[in-house]
Amino acid sequence: MKAATVEVVKDLLGAQWVQSLITIVIAFLLWRLSIAGITKFYARRFVSRFIPRVPTYASITKSIVGALIWVAAIIELLHIWKADVTPALWSAGLFSVVIAIGAQATVRDLLTGAFFLFEDAFDIGDGVELTTTNGVVTGLVEAVNLRETRVVDSRGYLVSIPNGSIVFVANTTRLPARHAMRITLPLRTDVSTLRQRVTEIVNEAVRSSDFGIGAAAVRLEDIAPDSVSFSIDFQVPRQHAIEAESTLRERIVAKLQADGLLPGGQMDQK
Repeated sequence: MKAATVEVVKDLLGAQWVQSLITIVIAFLLWRLSIAGITKFYARRFVSRFIPRVPTYASITKSIVGALIWVAAIIELLHIWKADVTPALWSAGLFSVVIAIGAQATVRDLLTGAFFLFEDAFDIGDGVELTTTNGVVTGLVEAVNLRETRVVDSRGYLVSIPNGSIVFVANTTRLPARHAMRITLPLRTDVSTLRQRVTEIVNEAVRSSDFGIGAAAVRLEDIAPDSVSFSIDFQVPRQHAIEAESTLRERIVAKLQADGLLPGGQMDQK
C-alpha cells in the first residue's frame, strides 16, 4: 500500500501540469521576494548618499529583475512541455529584424533615457525646462524611466515626453539662487577697515558652511554720519536656499557681536 502511494506521488509530481504549476509558484515567490529585497535595499540611508535618483533606479531595478525571473520561468515551462522552439527562434529572428527597423525611435528613447539617468540631468520632483523636437515643456518631473519622462506643466497637465525627442535640458531646481542681505553697523572706525573686517567674517562663514554657498561679495551700500550699511550677495543651491541663508545670517551676526562691531545693529533681507 505504501509503495503504491509513493508511485502515485511520483507520477503526480512527474505530471507536466504539476511541474508547470510549481514553476509558476516558485517564479512568483522569487519575484515578490526580489521586489521586497530591492525596496528594502534602496530604503537604506547609505544608498541615498551614493545614488541620487533612488526612486528611479529602484523602479528600473524591479523591472529588470522581474523580467529576468519571468523569462527564466517561461523557458523552464517550454522545457517541461518539451516544446521545440527552434522553428520559433528562426521566425523570431526574422520578425526581430522587421521590428528593429520600425522600432528605431524606441531604441533611441531607451538609449537617451539611459544617458539621462547616468548623467543625473534631472530627478523626480525637479523643476525642468525641456526643449524637445516639438516645442518647450516646463514643469515638475513626475516620473522618469528609460523610455519617457513625465512632466506636470503649469496648467496641471501630465505630459509624457519620449526621451529621444529631448534636445536640451534646463534643471531650474538646481540653478543657484542669488540672495542679498543688508547689514547696518555703527560707524566707529574708517569705512575701509570696517568693510575689510566684514568681508573676512563673511568669507569665514561661507567656508564653514555645508550648503555649497558660492563666493560672497560685500559692497558698501549706504553711509550716514553714525552708521554704515553693507550689502552681502551670495549664491546657494536652490534646494538649500532657506536653510543656508538662515545659517549664514546667524554666523555673521554672532561673529560681528563677538568682535563688538554689532552691539545693536540690525540685519534684514532686501
